[in-house]
Amino acid sequence: MKKKITFIILVLWMIVIFCFSAQNGTRSSGISRFIGYGIAEKQNQLQQQEKSKEKIEEQVEGMQFLIRKSGHMGEYALLAILVLAHMSCYANKPKRYYLWGWSVCILYAITDEIHQLFVPGRSGRIFDVGVDAVGSLVGIAAFTIFLQLFAYFRKKN
Repeated sequence: MKKKITFIILVLWMIVIFCFSAQNGTRSSGISRFIGYGIAEKQNQLQQQEKSKEKIEEQVEGMQFLIRKSGHMGEYALLAILVLAHMSCYANKPKRYYLWGWSVCILYAITDEIHQLFVPGRSGRIFDVGVDAVGSLVGIAAFTIFLQLFAYFRKKN
């Protein structure tokens, strides 16, 4: 049962990533701009500043790259966690499936960038595969830390 549930969740997350990649350039940029405006306006409120619309626009433009790449990293960190969670249903030795899990994430990132070549206003970039690979490593590290903490508290009780 655990194998089926982890597989379904993994496939659903892969579909979510595919859907984000299927958005045209205008829609994708609009989402990251919306997030950027939210951050800039909240910062403006918290710091009790009265920034002009032009200053806020400059700030949003400056944050675009970071927001977009953080999105990539977050998507693939979660993908790595889900891949490892599913693979852990089959093996008891995590060291063996970390490399396999990372490989699955990188292969999916490559296919995702190829997919974006066919989406209007989007492009496939090798750099983004690298960002996704780093995000996957973050997910693997988080999964590893969780397993170690789980084992520690299990042993303690």
